[in-house]
Amino acid sequence: MGLSAAGMASGLDVAGMTQQLVAAERKPKADRITDQQKKVDVSLSAYGQVKSSMSSIQTMLEKFGKDDAFSSQKATSDNSDYVSVKADAKAKNGTYTINVSQMAQSHKLMSEKSFSGDPEASLGSGDMVIKVGDKSMTLNINEDNDDLSSIVDAINNAEDNPGLTATTINDGNGARIVFSSNETGENNTIEIDTSAMQGDLASLGSKLEEMQKAQNAEIMIDNHIPVSSDTNTFEDVIEGVTLDLKKLTGTSGSGNAETDDIDVKSVKITIENDEKSTKDSLKSFVDAYNGLIATTDKLTGFDPDKEPDDPNRAGALNGDSLTRSVLSQMRGLMNEPIEVNGKMYQLSDFGISVQRDGTLELEEDSDKLDDIISENFNVIGQFFGQEDTGFLAKADKLLDSFTDKTDGALSVKEDTLKERQKSLDDDMAQLDKRMKAYEDRTYKQFLAMDEAIGQMNNQLNSMMSLMLSFE
Repeated sequence: MGLSAAGMASGLDVAGMTQQLVAAERKPKADRITDQQKKVDVSLSAYGQVKSSMSSIQTMLEKFGKDDAFSSQKATSDNSDYVSVKADAKAKNGTYTINVSQMAQSHKLMSEKSFSGDPEASLGSGDMVIKVGDKSMTLNINEDNDDLSSIVDAINNAEDNPGLTATTINDGNGARIVFSSNETGENNTIEIDTSAMQGDLASLGSKLEEMQKAQNAEIMIDNHIPVSSDTNTFEDVIEGVTLDLKKLTGTSGSGNAETDDIDVKSVKITIENDEKSTKDSLKSFVDAYNGLIATTDKLTGFDPDKEPDDPNRAGALNGDSLTRSVLSQMRGLMNEPIEVNGKMYQLSDFGISVQRDGTLELEEDSDKLDDIISENFNVIGQFFGQEDTGFLAKADKLLDSFTDKTDGALSVKEDTLKERQKSLDDDMAQLDKRMKAYEDRTYKQFLAMDEAIGQMNNQLNSMMSLMLSFE
């Protein structure tokens, strides 16, 4: 309720006295809830920082695994304008010479006859059978779609279109229909059958010019191995390698001036260990892990030189058992040996050492680190990438035990704190209700007292007046 400024009968500050009593009653209770809310908020933020740091490491390691970061191969082409190349972790080191003798291309047919483009002109009716490779469709042409534009649209928009596009080219006498296969390769030839049709389109199927032949791409590897593909991309012809053809390479003395005049006669591709990727990945891992250590050190630290009442004297998670468990298990993983081909290896074998403060240090001598990676490249790949038993798999399992959204220890802790946060919000809301009731009750009591004092004053004034009348 609204509070009046003063007692009408007594002159007492009823509203002011009520507010002072309510404030005095509310303050210790509200302060206690507020202090608890602040502690919960600080803890929730601190756990969130730890979880975020661990999740970042987990995301990075998952990407390492997906990209084969510690066993990746590097593929280079000495002329990517003719042949570009990519390699995955399955590729083996080697050098190859590639000759491109034929590029893959799609089939393209054009009608010999020109047709009217007038939307009112009917070109015929009946069933048109269109086939591309081993796929086909039957398109019925009737009075609703028998003009040139409608026929082209019907072909292109058909749900069972077998894989071609129809267009028109105006030659001055009308429009010719052009059929283009959507995919390259000699197995994607186009066939048009209009024998069941009437009108101008009836002869279309038998009167088509081949604008472009359907053909496969052809290459020669090391001047010895011929290989064909229905596209200009060759995958796993060389294990783990993808070749993308751009142009024909030249020939010598073939009698074909078009190819004999091409200066680039072959393209050399090289597959080798991507040691730089491995080195960069090791550095990224060390930096990310040290970031986690820095975060936890800040949150669990204690500075005895600060005053006891200094809020920065102890970190938000100082003495926290869960954070100690995170650090203990992560440090254990950093020192855990992993078996590769019957021999045990640790991170220290690959230039990563665990320092006394728990951080990791990568070999500072870049040349020495390069030698370590070069000499142990295959072992490093297996150390990190082995399924179930490799470092990445073990790290993911450990990190997941803390960060999993459902039952990860840090996630469970966050959920508990959020529930506590909600409970404290409810407590504050309940306190507000109680204080409102207390305010109303107190105000009414003061009003009653004000009224009683007013009555007493009136009685006193009456008595004084009566006494004065006897003088």
